[in-house]
Amino acid sequence: MKAILGKYLFPLLMASLILTGCAENIQGQPADMKKRIDEELGAIERITVLSTDGVEVPLELTAFLKELPEQGKDLQKSDQPLAQDDIRYTLVLYRAKLAPLVVEIGEQASQFGGDTYRGQGAVRFYQWIHRLAGAGLLSGSYRSVVLSAVDLNQTITLDKEQTAVFQEAFLAAEPLMEKNWQQYPLYPYYQMRVDTGERMLEATLLTPTLIAIPFGRETQYYRVPGALFSNFTQWMPPRKMTDRAFQQLFQASAIRLIGTGDQQQGAIEQKPTETTVEQGMAHQSVRLLQNSIELDQEPKNPGQEKYQLSFAVGEALHTVYLYDRHFRYQGKWFAQDQLEEKILRLLGTKK
Repeated sequence: MKAILGKYLFPLLMASLILTGCAENIQGQPADMKKRIDEELGAIERITVLSTDGVEVPLELTAFLKELPEQGKDLQKSDQPLAQDDIRYTLVLYRAKLAPLVVEIGEQASQFGGDTYRGQGAVRFYQWIHRLAGAGLLSGSYRSVVLSAVDLNQTITLDKEQTAVFQEAFLAAEPLMEKNWQQYPLYPYYQMRVDTGERMLEATLLTPTLIAIPFGRETQYYRVPGALFSNFTQWMPPRKMTDRAFQQLFQASAIRLIGTGDQQQGAIEQKPTETTVEQGMAHQSVRLLQNSIELDQEPKNPGQEKYQLSFAVGEALHTVYLYDRHFRYQGKWFAQDQLEEKILRLLGTKK
């Protein structure tokens, strides 16, 4: 184990011992230098990853060592330190009778003992740790799962049998490297609070096969079996809520935003039935409308109408009339500041 660590983590972990700079292979180094490296590394007992908010996740040691030979290449020592805000993970290698070795990891650089390394090797090292952390985050013997459907205002605690089914699906989840998902949660917006026995997880089901879990500054994404979504709909069936004015808009097959008055511009259209991304945007626009205050009467000075946001539901067309700080829907008035800005940003016309 020591030889493998010395060879492949040497550029990251032992740079401070080598006056000649970063090396990818310790062959040919003086015997006393090899001895110092061996003593410094010591016996690795376990390896963990810390998130930036202090959550510690164990890495599977056998898998770590198996994949380790792919790491430690194409690294260049850099005079530019890894900024604190750029740290994504902290890798901790616990050693018998010795202090742990600590590596701070960013997307473009890694840092050990005050020395920073960049290059393609550092990028690959980050990606590797990102994947291992994603797998380790789901480990444990699950104690409880609280399942919520945000759009339905419903919450249940899974029973023992349901928790076992849930854990099996989560442990089968595939960590994904892609990070820039432009996906909003689909109705009914399932969220999970999971006690894994080792840590608490807050997970969101974005689509029937995609979940997201915050982990410090990172968000870990996973592909999950579609059967999990089917189980959710059985355990907590979606239902119509007649007491919520905007609920029917979640069923829209098309949405259309058009500027009126001084805001005239080409119409922006989304087809929620075509992609999950567009469907998520449509559902999120309904949530923006719901996050408003219903007024008892028409405001005194609502100003000029600025936009019309229309939802096609079956054969009916439901239109929301947007003003500066208010909007009108089905003859009722609602208040919400900068709603049109939020809608425009959501639909991709503003950054």
